[in-house]
This record gives sequence, C-alpha cells and structure tokens, in this order.
Amino acid sequence: MKLSIIIPVYNVRQWLEDTVNSVLNQTFRDFELILVDDGASDGSAELCDAFAAVDSRVRVIHQENAGVSAARNAGLNAARGEFVGWVDSDDIIEADMFQRMLLLAEKYEADIVQCQHDRLGALNAAPRSDKTEILDGADFVRRMFTKQGGEYTNQVALWSKIYRAELWEDIRFPAGHVYEDEMQTYKVCLKAAKIVETKDILYHYVKRENSIITGESHKKMLDKQKALADRLAYLPVKMPEMEAICAQTFLGFSKNILCQMYRQDDAQAVQQGIDLLLQNMGTMKKYASKYDKFYLLRLKRKKGKQWVLSNDFEPIQKMIRRIKGCK
Repeated sequence: MKLSIIIPVYNVRQWLEDTVNSVLNQTFRDFELILVDDGASDGSAELCDAFAAVDSRVRVIHQENAGVSAARNAGLNAARGEFVGWVDSDDIIEADMFQRMLLLAEKYEADIVQCQHDRLGALNAAPRSDKTEILDGADFVRRMFTKQGGEYTNQVALWSKIYRAELWEDIRFPAGHVYEDEMQTYKVCLKAAKIVETKDILYHYVKRENSIITGESHKKMLDKQKALADRLAYLPVKMPEMEAICAQTFLGFSKNILCQMYRQDDAQAVQQGIDLLLQNMGTMKKYASKYDKFYLLRLKRKKGKQWVLSNDFEPIQKMIRRIKGCK
C-alpha cells in the first residue's frame, strides 16, 4: 500500500463528512484512510463506522478519550502505507492533492513533500503552480523557524506534508498535550535526506471557533510553552546555530503568556510558566537583552508573580534601561 492517511476525530460531526469525502474522492486511489475516534459523543463515531461500511479503504479505531496526541499515535501504530499523510477533521483537501505530492516524491526520490495551504476553504479557487524547491532536512527546518519577508516559509503543521513512514519509527506524540506538531514535526523533518516543496495550494485549513487550538486556555498556553522549551533543548544539539532563535522565541512567548495568565488571576498557571522559564535560565541569559536579564532576575528572586506585568509597561522598561545604563 502506498499511502496511509490519518484523521483524528473528536466531536466534529458537523464537518467530518465533507472532510472525509474530500479524501475518499482523491484521484489517487491506493491508500487507506484511518479514522481514529477519540471517544466522540456527538455522532462522529457512528459516522466513521458508516464510512467504513461502504468503502473498504476506511479503517476505524475507537478509543476512550485520550486527546489528539494519543489519537495520532494510534493512527501511526496502525498505518501500513509506504507514506503517511495527515488531514485534520474539519479541513478540506484538493481532489488531486495526494496524487500530485506522491508524483513529486517519486520523481525526486524525496522523503517528505510539502504543499501550500490557505484558510479560504474555497476549492479550486487558488491558482495552480508547477514551482518546486528541493532542500535537505536541516535547511528545511532552518527555514521553518526563520522568517523570510516577515513570514515563516515552511510550516510546522503536520497536515501540509506526506512523509516516508520509516521517518516516524522512533517518534510519537506526547500524550495529553496539544501543539503536538510543534514538538515533533521538525524532528521528523530533520531525519529527511531530501524534502520537496511544491508552491501549489492543495490544502484548505478551516479555522473553527471551538477547535482544539483556537480556544487558548491556560493549559494550551502552557503546552505551547513546553513545546518551545522542548525545541530549545533538542534543536541546538542538532543545529547549534539555531540556539539563539529558539531561546528568543521561548522567552518572548513565555513573557506574553505569563502576563495574560496573571491578569486573569491564575496563580497556579503563572507559577508553572515561571518554573519552566527559570529551568532554562542559563540559556536565556546568553541571548537576553539587558531588560530581559533584569526581568529573569526578578523572577528568580520570587518576585515574579507581580513582576510579569512589567512586560506590558513601556515606561517601566525605559526607566529600567536608564537605571541599568548608569551602572
């Protein structure tokens, strides 16, 4: 079998049918579609079974609710294809998406192929492009986390790519966490000898108000902070030149969420965020500005729960810079 397509499913009955039909109507036919029901209670599970009853390419895994990472892992464990692809349960793909990407994989003997996406959800609205670019894994990841023209060129998202299945042999998603692609996609890409990027828009990302990522709870904020901390610990070991970017991204995000959580009077979440920030103090100090070093010092001295708000006030920052400049 050439391709395994994995869709985690949890309470998406309203959109699931359109998503699955966009996969089953692919011009490429040699694939299995693995629907992982993560304990859905809105009729999504029954709809998955209905698709399996009429199309032999559909396999359904039912499990108790354990989160999207566990659902992705269940799909990976069951996958039998030479390549693996992902689709989120409320998105739509072009009818020839996987055919075009697999042809590129074959033509260039690529380990990963990435396409472009939009958020319009209008099929066939995007102009087609035959442009491609070929990179090794390290160059691809470097561009994933380095802005060009104000934008990140390569997407950290799982769903814009197909991967040779063996790249996932020793990689699974951290159970109980969202932002699971932030933690693992770049690690898979680093293992690739050759990655082909097509400029063709083949994936239509639909942003829903109640999606897993859209609702930014404090747990989700902390999950992303953990993902950035994991990147800071992992990526510079493979690519030392990326340490500064990883450190600055982690520090900037941490300061922002600490301020938000403090304003919403969530002392426990603030302390968790401070603890993770201080665990990486040594690396932070190497790349922090004078003000950020003072900010970190205040957190370390246990005055951080109040001090996190200072990130919001430019006059305080100016005053601190003036004081530091006099010393």
